[in-house]
Amino acid sequence: METEKEAAMKEKDLKDALLELGKKRGVLTFEELDETFPAEYFPLVELECFLERLGSLGISVVERREHARVKTRYRRAA
Repeated sequence: METEKEAAMKEKDLKDALLELGKKRGVLTFEELDETFPAEYFPLVELECFLERLGSLGISVVERREHARVKTRYRRAA
């Protein structure tokens, strides 16, 4: 059985992984948030704080990924 400390560490790891994905792509989907923050386990206020953090990092949240402009890097020809 998982202890509270182990559960908290697992939750932090999931959030960190989601943040890294958002930083890399510049966008996350609502589905990805739902998978990380299932309503039956996380209070709405916790999700709202996470959404604010995403916004401060310039990470958009969209319905579907194909509706987003994903960050791309352009290289200049030398």
